[in-house]
Amino acid sequence: MKKNWLYSILMAIPLMSGLTACNNEDDPNPNPNPNPEPTTTYGAYIVNTGNWGANDGSIQWFDMEKQTVSGDLYQAQNGKGIGDVQDLCVYGSKMYAIGSTSSKIEVLDLSGKLLKSIPMKTTDDQPMEPRCAIGAEGFVFVTAYDGTVSKLDTLNLNVVGKVAVGAYPEALTYAKGKLYVNISGYGAGDKVAVVNASSLTKEKEITVMLNPAYQCLTGADGYVYVVSQGNYAGSDKIPEEQWIYQTLQRIDPATDEVEKLCNATYIANKGDKMYILYAEYYLPDTHRCFVYDLKTKKETPFVDLSTIPSPQFIAVDPVSEDVYIGNRNSGALDDVYIYSKDGQFKKKIETGNYTTNIRFLAE
Repeated sequence: MKKNWLYSILMAIPLMSGLTACNNEDDPNPNPNPNPEPTTTYGAYIVNTGNWGANDGSIQWFDMEKQTVSGDLYQAQNGKGIGDVQDLCVYGSKMYAIGSTSSKIEVLDLSGKLLKSIPMKTTDDQPMEPRCAIGAEGFVFVTAYDGTVSKLDTLNLNVVGKVAVGAYPEALTYAKGKLYVNISGYGAGDKVAVVNASSLTKEKEITVMLNPAYQCLTGADGYVYVVSQGNYAGSDKIPEEQWIYQTLQRIDPATDEVEKLCNATYIANKGDKMYILYAEYYLPDTHRCFVYDLKTKKETPFVDLSTIPSPQFIAVDPVSEDVYIGNRNSGALDDVYIYSKDGQFKKKIETGNYTTNIRFLAE
């Protein structure tokens, strides 16, 4: 059975030669208009971070044509488990699996075969604990808990630069030649660092709401969208008048001005629509999923979350606009619910341990 799904993935790889799932391809001098609207989605990589300390992370493949989920792609191709997977960046002809606890970057081809393992250590040989990655300008940029962003050359697979950005950086995105980096401060931060991607120099800090962490993306409109996690609103340890709710904010990369938009925990963008999960941990009655129109600022209910008790992420297929919502099952494998762009339920798939995202492959 394993050979069957692995064979189907290997046969699909030659068809994917022009696709990207990040901003660009491996060329360090890329086309100035690298993001034509995709017309075909081949499948998606499912990112399973794994249970804490268990080293049971994995990467699976969701076959769009067959509507099936593979086993552990990394295990099948390399004869061993990957350990932990904090993030996965698919960029050009390669994938970059970020291991935070193991403090490494695993560079893979699109079939999951290991090309190079890059230890991420400080100058005094301490683990950097890399967190999140984004591809741009022919490089992959990686945040790490040592307070830095590293720049990885996608051709020779060497780290060619590093810049200090602030305490505990998390998600980052690329817009107009700049990196926007969430500085979480381990829950105490309220800044987004702006870094020149070419020179790898920090230009400024932008003040946002408390605890910008795991959600940071560049929308189809060119704006940068950041979710601040707040301070665990609803916790009995914090007086209600001091609650800071999870909030979506928009940054104009031309001026770096910030605008608050709405409550949000997880976000996914397609055109003028932002698909949003709002799921405060201590306020389950507030959980909802809706579409936010970025032009009119109107909210439209999308799906009922009553059957998804522990939503973990939201993603949208760039071609079909199907929406994928992850659900955390404590003590069991996770599920991903798939809906049409109109909110009609289509399918539920079983995934791995602690599924945190999926990365679509489209061209």
